[in-house]
Amino acid sequence: MARLSKKNYIVPKVKDAYEKAFLREYKKFVGEPFEETVDPDLVQIKVLGPGCPNCERLEQDLMAVMMELRIKADLEHVRDPVEIGTFGVMAMPALVINGKVKAAGRVPSKGTIKEWLLKINKSV
Repeated sequence: MARLSKKNYIVPKVKDAYEKAFLREYKKFVGEPFEETVDPDLVQIKVLGPGCPNCERLEQDLMAVMMELRIKADLEHVRDPVEIGTFGVMAMPALVINGKVKAAGRVPSKGTIKEWLLKINKSV
């Protein structure tokens, strides 16, 4: 955490949560076993794609809409082809919200993303 804090501002009251999240993501990255923590109140969002410009745009649009609506969510960009295959999509980018494929092969408009997130957030 000391090394991370040198180049990143970490709000003191969320330091413990940041440390746990960083360690979990690091372990996931290097292939070590990690404890998957899923908050049932958080919307689970996955962007599926190798990292092409459209995939990156979809991820950026999602973050912008989430900030605008002040929706807390677990956003993950899945780049692994094997894991992408488990969702049954053939076209990238794809968007999965709470386990359901919402779009594949296109970047939905911010308005459409907003509608989906508002609908899900009301039911949570």
